[in-house]
Amino acid sequence: TCEESTMTQENHLNGLPREKLIEVLESFKDPEVFNAVTGPWKSRVVWQGGMRAKSYMRNHVAEMDEPGDLTATDVAASAHEQVLSAMGSCMTVGFIVNATKRGVKVLDLEITVEGYFDNIRKWAGVEDSGNPGYGRISAKAFVRADADEATLRDIWRLAVEGSPVTQTIRHSNEVETDFEVIG
Repeated sequence: TCEESTMTQENHLNGLPREKLIEVLESFKDPEVFNAVTGPWKSRVVWQGGMRAKSYMRNHVAEMDEPGDLTATDVAASAHEQVLSAMGSCMTVGFIVNATKRGVKVLDLEITVEGYFDNIRKWAGVEDSGNPGYGRISAKAFVRADADEATLRDIWRLAVEGSPVTQTIRHSNEVETDFEVIG
């Protein structure tokens, strides 16, 4: 009925069931739920030939490649481009979650992310030292929403500070590696 449709629309904000979202987020206070969402999160990456790889995460697959000028086939984004996209996507989700919690309707949201390598020569094997990774990353949000600028800036701050991907990139992390010859 029309009344049920209006009721459903009122309970949803920014494409999310607002009350259910708040309930789920509050459930993270429960140690058992917290432990379940903490991890481990897993990805399995399988080489596909050349510079191509396929990443498997839960029920999802992402293909990766490098630009053609690196003698690759350029059939997908590179892993380092996907890192930037993951950061932007994570901040997008954080922005929408925080806006929805506050009852702010978001009309448009776009986040641009740019990264600059410190010393890509290390990756290429033509230098032995330096950081081949991103030394500088910048992100900028463009938003149109039903709230004043101060509220939107605070939602953006929360999105950045609460982004697991952004904070993983921002802070040094312990990375443990292992190696095994098979066959």
